[in-house]
Amino acid sequence: MSLERQHRETLLILGYMYLRMGELERAGRLFAALIALAGERDGNSGAPILDSLDRLAHASMAAVDLERDDPGAALDNLHKAMDGRVLSSREAALHLLRARALWRQDRHDEARQAVDAFIGLGGRLEGSPSSVGAKPTRSDKSGSRA
Repeated sequence: MSLERQHRETLLILGYMYLRMGELERAGRLFAALIALAGERDGNSGAPILDSLDRLAHASMAAVDLERDDPGAALDNLHKAMDGRVLSSREAALHLLRARALWRQDRHDEARQAVDAFIGLGGRLEGSPSSVGAKPTRSDKSGSRA
């Protein structure tokens, strides 16, 4: 079974909404189905061809895995989402997910390296020196943050 790209996007959005609402089982089923569909599109080498939506499904499943307290499965999905690629600043959050999974496995040095990679891609952590004292990007007439 093959789905059009727009249908896959819609299912990813629905899965994300389930995840945000705490509906981990529903989110996990949707992301797992999307991952299984990606496995049906094999390249010449027999390995699945992953596009950006497939990688997003793996990254989203990693978030579900972390919420289910399964850091090993989260790391497996993150490995597939990241797949040795150089990540853009838009994908920096994958390093934070990886850091959380590594920390839960008591792999603290690797978790710190993942946080450093996140920061290296322009990510900011709450309370970090790079975000303390930063000017608000939007404000109302009173000068407070929007």
